[in-house]
Amino acid sequence: MSNESLRVLMVLDSIEVGGTETHVFSLAKEMLRQGIHTVIAGNKGRMVDKFHELGCPIYEVDFPYTLNIEEEKRSQLVSQVEQIIEKENISLVHAHQTPSAYLTFSVAKQRKIPTVFTVHGTYYPKSELLKVVELASATICVSPPVYEYVQEETPARPILIANGIDTKEYSERDVTELKAQLNIPKEAFVLLYSSRINWTKANICMMLLRACKDVKLSKAPHLHVVVVGDGPRFKDLQNLTDLIHRTCKESFIHLVGEKHDMQNYYPVADCVVGTGRVALEAMACTKPVLAVGNHGYFGLVDKGEYDNAWNFYFGDHNSRHACSRFTLARDIASIISSAENLNSIGLESREWILNKFDVAKVTEELIELYLDKLKDETT
Repeated sequence: MSNESLRVLMVLDSIEVGGTETHVFSLAKEMLRQGIHTVIAGNKGRMVDKFHELGCPIYEVDFPYTLNIEEEKRSQLVSQVEQIIEKENISLVHAHQTPSAYLTFSVAKQRKIPTVFTVHGTYYPKSELLKVVELASATICVSPPVYEYVQEETPARPILIANGIDTKEYSERDVTELKAQLNIPKEAFVLLYSSRINWTKANICMMLLRACKDVKLSKAPHLHVVVVGDGPRFKDLQNLTDLIHRTCKESFIHLVGEKHDMQNYYPVADCVVGTGRVALEAMACTKPVLAVGNHGYFGLVDKGEYDNAWNFYFGDHNSRHACSRFTLARDIASIISSAENLNSIGLESREWILNKFDVAKVTEELIELYLDKLKDETT
C-alpha cells in the first residue's frame, strides 16, 4: 500500500489556537508535503486562516462539546460527516478530541473505515474517553504519562507517538526588530511565558509574574518578561501587571495577547517558561526551558534531564513537586546569574528535538500506523 492510497480526515472539536491544533497543523503540513490527501473538519475557530494557507480542504462542522446531543442535531451532523467522507473519498479518520471523535468514528465504523484517536492529555472525561477508545482502530498517546494513564484507565493498547515539531519553522532567527517593537532594551534578560490564560495556566502565569517582581527588585533590574496568550482571565493578568509596574516603578512585563506566529516570539527570549508543546517548540528555537505545567513544577531542563522532562511532559502530565512563587524566584535568579551557560543548553536542546521530535520523523511513524490499519481493514 502506498501513501497515495491514504486519504485522511483530520478531525478537531474546533480549529482554535492551542497545542493540539498546532500539532495537527504541523502534521497536516508534513502529510501534504509527503503527498497524502489531508482534509480538516471542525468548528470554525481562530486558526482557520492558517489552515487555509496549507491549501487542503477545510469543512466547518458544528461539533458539539459533549457526547449527549439531541437526536435531530446528531442526525444532521452524521449526514454532514457522511457527505465529507464521500466527497473526499476518505480512507481513514484521525481525531484528537472526544465529542468530534465519537461522532465521526460512529460514521466511519459503519463504512468500515479505520479510525485513529490521539490522546493529548489526561483531561478527557473518562466516560467519553472509554466510548471513543472502543470505536478507535488505534489509540495514540503523546507522552509517557498519558500512555500510562490510557493503559490503566481503558482497555486500549495504546501506541506512544510524540508530538511532531516543524524544526524548519521553529529555529533561531533575528529578533532585533521585534525587540525594538516591544520596547525591550538590548541588554535585558528576557523570560517568555506562553499558554492559554485560563484556569490553572493563568494561576501559573500570575505566580510567575510575582516571582519575577521579586527577582527584579532584589537581583536582576534588567529582567523583562513577555507573556503570549489570551483567555478568560486575561483581565486579571492585566490588573496584576499594572500593580507590579507601580510597585517596581518600571514597565517590564509585556502582555502581547494571542499570537499565531510563536516561531517569531520564542527567539526573543533568553529562557522560556512553559510546558508540553511550548517547551518542545522553544527548545527547537535553541531556548533553555524552565518547565512548569498543569500538574506542577519540573525546573530547568538541561542535558541530564531530557528523559525525565519528557516522562513528565514538562510538568503538564506529571511533576516533581508543587509550584510556588519562592521556587520560581529562586530558580529564575539562579538562571539569570549563570546566563553564560544558557547558550549551550539551548543548542543542545535543539539537537535533542531534531533527534526525537522532528515532524518528518513523527509523520513517518504515523503513516506506517495508518497503512497498517488500512491493511487490517482490507484483510
